[in-house]
Amino acid sequence: MKNLSLFCLALGLAAGCGHEEAQTYQAPKEMVADPMAKSVPTRPPPGNEFEASLPDGWTETPGSGMRMASYTIEDSSVDFYLISLMMGDVPSNVNRWRGQVGLPPISPEAIAQEVESFQIGGHDAKYIEIYNEESERGIVSAIVDLAPAYWYFTAKGPVDELKANVSDIRKFLESVKVGR
Repeated sequence: MKNLSLFCLALGLAAGCGHEEAQTYQAPKEMVADPMAKSVPTRPPPGNEFEASLPDGWTETPGSGMRMASYTIEDSSVDFYLISLMMGDVPSNVNRWRGQVGLPPISPEAIAQEVESFQIGGHDAKYIEIYNEESERGIVSAIVDLAPAYWYFTAKGPVDELKANVSDIRKFLESVKVGR
């Protein structure tokens, strides 16, 4: 049996002799659409423009990248901005934000107890304040249901600065008027 194996190996090697070497070539990769490309518009679709009343000491700055708009709040380091995505899963977003401020995830039932529902510009919205006193970081956010798109108004910063500005953030959100 051993001799037969060696014979087959030798025969296979001999059969390959005199033939051209294997050639390689580069084939273009198949172009696959980026699934996020459709889900991250950086500007509001036509008809989804909005206006809002800026509280005293607030300044609107041009959006960039994913941000449709950004706002500076005088005498604070709070980063407040608006983005639009094609996904609006509240529990996933809340737990992602909790992780960003150093808090562990919680159940969808616990999130439902912390999230407030109200209207922004005549559209359903979910509002939440997330504070981690230990890390001194927090997030205040509202998700506006403009299905199939969702708008995220999000303020991030030190807990004390967010708490000092949360009333103005809320007034701003309540003043938003969405054109459709």
